[in-house]
Amino acid sequence: MIVRTQAELDAALAAGGSPYIEIRSARGVWLEVGSSDSATVTASGSATVTAYGSATVRASGSATVTAHDSATVTAYDSATVTAYDSATVTAYGSATVTASPKVAVHLHSADVKVSGGVVIDVSKPVTDPAEWCDYHGVQVSKAGVATVYKAVDDDYRSGYRFDYTPGTKPSAPDWRDNNDCGNGLHFSPSPTQALAYAEDATRFLAVGVKVADLRPIPGGTAKCKAPRVVRACVEVDIDGRPVKR
Repeated sequence: MIVRTQAELDAALAAGGSPYIEIRSARGVWLEVGSSDSATVTASGSATVTAYGSATVRASGSATVTAHDSATVTAYDSATVTAYDSATVTAYGSATVTASPKVAVHLHSADVKVSGGVVIDVSKPVTDPAEWCDYHGVQVSKAGVATVYKAVDDDYRSGYRFDYTPGTKPSAPDWRDNNDCGNGLHFSPSPTQALAYAEDATRFLAVGVKVADLRPIPGGTAKCKAPRVVRACVEVDIDGRPVKR
């Protein structure tokens, strides 16, 4: 569900029917997410959001978030976060974070700009497939198949129009065995991280790839590539839960 005004956000939160609420307010129009709001919201584009209490916000694009109390913010791309009190920030890409002394800032990219806070630097590239899965909390089966995610449009196609229709097992026609972006099928450790690479995505997919074939891609929001999908695509929501249609 996409909302652009405080009234629309309040109504969406009160309804409680959608686990995925995306804020796309106009630049400079502040929206508030508070302690009584249990949903996780995503601020994208030029959205501006204030989060307080125990609210959770994911910021992407050039969104701006100010966090108070125990709010949690995950920032991607060029998002800007100002955090106070005991808020927690996880920063990727080229995000900018300004934090008061008690704020924990988990730094996942060397390009993040941080001022203040307690910085936990985890930006060193991880290129070993098994270590990458463990580091990002990727579920791996006993058969060595990792569950990773793709953000797609209504037709289950990526930004490059590659087809990830549920039930299929796509294979890359241009596979190249290295850790560079390109030449393979690209995935992320979570639907939210996949959204950072496809801001206009409307659907998410969980797929299975062999850990032995997976190649982490250093830099920016976490992603990897693989030559093929070995466990068929399944549609999921922003939290990775299967979607029934």
